[in-house]
Amino acid sequence: MIRDEDYKRAQEEWVSNCTGGTIHEVLAVCSSLVASHFFWTTLSKRSLIPVNGFWIQLVIYIGPVLASQTVAADHAALVTLTLLSLGYLVSFAPETEKAETEATSQSGYKTFLTVYRAGIMMVTCVAILAVDFPIFPRRFAKVETFGTSLMDVGVGAVVFSSGIVSSRAYLYHKPEETKIRTLVSAVRSALPILILGFARFILTKGVDYQEHISEYGLHWNFFITLGFLPPFVTLVSFLHQWVPFSILGLAVGLGYQLLLFQGLQEWILEAPRVDLISANKEGICSFAGYLAIFLLGLDSGTVVFKTSLADTLESRWLGVSKASGTKQAAAQLSLRAVAMWLLLGAWRLLVENHQVSRRMANLPYIFWVVAFSLTLLSSLIWSEYFNPSIGRGPSLLDAVNINSLLTFLWANILTGLVNLSMRTLYASTAVSLAVCFGYISIVSLLPWILWRQFGIRVKL
Repeated sequence: MIRDEDYKRAQEEWVSNCTGGTIHEVLAVCSSLVASHFFWTTLSKRSLIPVNGFWIQLVIYIGPVLASQTVAADHAALVTLTLLSLGYLVSFAPETEKAETEATSQSGYKTFLTVYRAGIMMVTCVAILAVDFPIFPRRFAKVETFGTSLMDVGVGAVVFSSGIVSSRAYLYHKPEETKIRTLVSAVRSALPILILGFARFILTKGVDYQEHISEYGLHWNFFITLGFLPPFVTLVSFLHQWVPFSILGLAVGLGYQLLLFQGLQEWILEAPRVDLISANKEGICSFAGYLAIFLLGLDSGTVVFKTSLADTLESRWLGVSKASGTKQAAAQLSLRAVAMWLLLGAWRLLVENHQVSRRMANLPYIFWVVAFSLTLLSSLIWSEYFNPSIGRGPSLLDAVNINSLLTFLWANILTGLVNLSMRTLYASTAVSLAVCFGYISIVSLLPWILWRQFGIRVKL
C-alpha cells in the first residue's frame, strides 16, 4: 500500500514538468462551446427540448467540454463537427419560437457574452479536477515554463472576460465620483477575493494538500492575482481619459517584457526562494501580464457595450457602419483577433528563448490569451447574429455567469474534497469519468439553485 507522503509526491510529479501541446488543439477543444450553443439554439427554437431544463443544458454544453478534455481528447474537432452537423440537420425543421431581431443588440442583454464567460468558467472548472485523473492528457495540463496548453489559456481567459464586463463601469462612469472614492471602492471590492486567496493558502497547508510551487510561488495563488487586479486597474485607468485601454494594456505588457529581456526572466526561473518576494516570484511578476490582459479586456468590452459603433474607425474601414450593432461588434472583434494572431505568429518566428509562458505571463502569452479569447467571443457573436437565441439564452450558463466567481470557488472546494477522499491517479477510466461528471454537475447545481430558485447573486 502506497504511503500518503509517496502519493502526495506522485501527485506533484503528475502535474510538474509538462510541456503542453498545440494552439490549434486548444482551439478545437473550446470550439465545442460555439457548436453546443448553435445546437442548443437550433433545438430550442423548434421546441424540441425543455428550454430551461438543467440536465439537457448540462449534457449539451458541459458534456462535450468534459468529453473533449478527457476520453475524446484526441478527437476534439470531431466532437465540434458532430454538434454542428446535428444542429444543421435540426435546422431543416420549422421553427416554433422566434428570437428577437436584435436579441444581442448593443443596448440589450448579451447572450453571446454569457455563453463566452460561463463557458470559459466551466472549461476551467472541469480542468482543475480532471487534471488529477489519468484520463486528462498531460498536454492539456499547465506547462512548467514555456509552451501552450488548455489550462494555461483558461486562467488568462478568465481574467480577459473579467475585463470585458468591467468596461461598463468606464463607459457609464459617474462624473461626480472622485479618483480617491473610485480607488477606495476598488480596494473594498478586492478584499473578499484576497481573503479567499489567503484562506486557500492556509487550508492547503493545514491539510498538507499537494502543491505545484512553480505555478505561482510558495504562498501566492490565482485568487490573490484576481484580488489585486481591481485597485491596480483603477490606478492605471486614471490615464484612460488621455490613452485608450488598448495602448495602456500593450504598454504594460511591453514594459514588463523589456524587464524580462533585461534579466527578470532569469531571476524568475533560477533565483533561490530565500525571502517572501523570491518565494512568490512567479505570482508577483506574472501579475503584470494579467494586468495587461485585463486592460485589453476592458478595451474589447468597450466594443461589446458601446451604444453605437457606427462612428468608429474600425466599422467604417470594414464597411459595416450601417449594419446592426451585433454585426459591427463581431466584425471589429474578429479584426482584433486576427491582429493578435499575427503578432503572436511574428513573435514565435522572430524571437528565441522568450516563447509563450503562463508561468511568467509574458508578452507572447498576452498575445495568445487575447487572440484566443477574441476568436472564441467573436465566433459566438457571429453565431448569435446568424442564429439568435430566444430570450436570455441558456439559463444554466446565465446562472453560472451571474455567480461566476462563487462557482469557481465552489469548484476549488469540491476539487480539494475529491482529492482528499480518493486517490485520483489510480482511478480507472470509467470511475474517472463518473467522478468528473458528478463533480461538474454539483458545481453547476449551486449557481443554478441560487439564481433560478432564489434569485441570489453573490458578489465576491
